[in-house]
Amino acid sequence: MIPEKENNRERILKAAEKIFAEKGYDASRIDEIAANAGVNKALIYYYFQSKYSLLEELFRRFFQESAAMLVSYVQHGGLDSTPSKKADQIFDTYFSYFEEKRDLLRIMLVESLKTGGDAPPIFKLVDFEDLVDEATITSIFDSGHYPSNNMDLRLVAEFFTGVIPMLCYVLFQDHWCRYFNVSREQLRSYFNQAMKLTHEAYHRAMRDQLSGESPR
Repeated sequence: MIPEKENNRERILKAAEKIFAEKGYDASRIDEIAANAGVNKALIYYYFQSKYSLLEELFRRFFQESAAMLVSYVQHGGLDSTPSKKADQIFDTYFSYFEEKRDLLRIMLVESLKTGGDAPPIFKLVDFEDLVDEATITSIFDSGHYPSNNMDLRLVAEFFTGVIPMLCYVLFQDHWCRYFNVSREQLRSYFNQAMKLTHEAYHRAMRDQLSGESPR
């Protein structure tokens, strides 16, 4: 049985995600979140300092869950020249998770584009070492996929040829299908082909580079 304190906190977070999705973060009010969660406003402030604290917690959970899936993908050979069936299944789950969280991703993108912040939230989609235990991170690096002298290249490649295209696909796929009169299946097929020519090409080049090197 879930303790009442934890249950209240979960209801508040669920309500916040719903209201943020419907109204957008800036237009959402704590009163609306409280009403949707069936709690009083004071209880929200008991668990969270501010409306932005709610959003930060939703982001943190998203980053933690997405990071866990990516780590599992790598551990099951997702970066190998011929990924395992399990790796493909994990990636499909990861993709579906992005689609499920598209409203939160939309807010994340908007918040990341606002000026004045030193650390746009969206960067956490590639910089997630503090979300995964150190032993797991070390085992991934020791696998030889990411030698230390290529870490900066990895971050740039993963973010600009992997995360951003996938994020844009999830956020714009319905608009694209209507505007260009294509089915979701057609668009997904074209997107997969485009990713093979870009992001997967980077991974192929990385494997070729590492083929003559021994793991660190």
